[in-house]
Amino acid sequence: MKHFLLVSGLVFLLGANVDTVHAIEQGQDYWRITLTDESQLNTQDNLYFSWLGCTSCRMLEQELASELDELEYVPLIARPEWRAAAKLHYVMQLLELSDEQKNNMITKIDAGEIDVTDFNAMQEELLAMEVDEEVLTLLLENKELYRKVQRAEDLAAKYRIQYAPTVVIKGQFATDANHTMKIDRFAEVLRYLKSL
Repeated sequence: MKHFLLVSGLVFLLGANVDTVHAIEQGQDYWRITLTDESQLNTQDNLYFSWLGCTSCRMLEQELASELDELEYVPLIARPEWRAAAKLHYVMQLLELSDEQKNNMITKIDAGEIDVTDFNAMQEELLAMEVDEEVLTLLLENKELYRKVQRAEDLAAKYRIQYAPTVVIKGQFATDANHTMKIDRFAEVLRYLKSL
């Protein structure tokens, strides 16, 4: 009897685990990416698209930090006004700002003290954070900054990403918050896609 209960319990647990995996469905929880030109397929593309103006993205990032660290962060430029936030992301990266400085900027964005669509306001905040004005001016004229912003725009267009947060796995699969609705479901689908 003891063995029967043990075996029954194991079968139930295994069955529950299989049901969870099968419950993740293409079209409902994620989609397979179709490219207009299959030669563009890059199975090394493991990307996390986000936007500095998205507070729910940051909640997801805090909850899934270790899962998302394996992915390349790409600032989403789904609308022209989102370009300023992408530019700020790369400016902070190229200036090698401390985590504290980045967090202070993001806190002010979240509090509505800085308009994330107004690069001039964000630039003023960088100067208030005692970023050297000459260094900032040179950086803003640097072609590397514009290449990074253009690449982010190109990746979003290539994979037809319109919402933040969205992940692209192996250049072939994607999911976003609209498909998963909850952080734990997003994490589940993300792990599943990584296993494909």
